[in-house]
Amino acid sequence: MRPVTLIFALTAAASVGGCARHADVAAQERTIRELERRWVQAVAAKDTTAIGNVYAEDGEFLPPGAPRVSGRAAVRSAWAAILKAPSLSLTFESSKVVVSSAGDLAIATGPYQLGMDGPKGQRIEDAGKFVEAWTRVNGEWKVLGNIFNSDKPPM
Repeated sequence: MRPVTLIFALTAAASVGGCARHADVAAQERTIRELERRWVQAVAAKDTTAIGNVYAEDGEFLPPGAPRVSGRAAVRSAWAAILKAPSLSLTFESSKVVVSSAGDLAIATGPYQLGMDGPKGQRIEDAGKFVEAWTRVNGEWKVLGNIFNSDKPPM
């Protein structure tokens, strides 16, 4: 093989090999936002099965002032305990979703609003922020972990 032909062949092979396929990150962001909307609906419906299914099998829930909760079954149980709060209301919506160019990981952040009746019948309201880490599992987006904390100062 002539040197010029060899250089051309190597250059062509390198340029083709270097063209990694990029995900449609805008479409993936829309998907994550829709899954999050369904998650909020599942909370309103107190559907712990649907809430648990948002998480990866090895997903983690990191609530403030409480131990780490690991694994879908444990996460489902933790949410079941939260949903027992009287007159619970919880809304959250990402203000920012960043999807990796490969389309296999994403981070979402945003505000939440939480309300419930306290032990003496008084209404307890809270507002804060959250972080969700999403991963693709068998082609589906699942929460790998999420954490939240209040905007209120500690008591």
